[in-house]
Amino acid sequence: MDEDRDILLIAVFTTLTILLWVFFELVQTTKTSTVAQPLQKAVLPLSSKINTNIFDQLETKKTFD
Repeated sequence: MDEDRDILLIAVFTTLTILLWVFFELVQTTKTSTVAQPLQKAVLPLSSKINTNIFDQLETKKTFD
């Protein structure tokens, strides 16, 4: 009977240790993960503003036929 109890305690403590280990690894990974610098530049939000100066410059350009 004592042998079964010992095996049960070892199994419970082992399971608890593994679960805590996985939990703390996940916490550490989420706090320390970073995005690479080139990827940060690629995911910058696009501006929805239209630069009307470009249209004015295109209108003033001369074409030679």
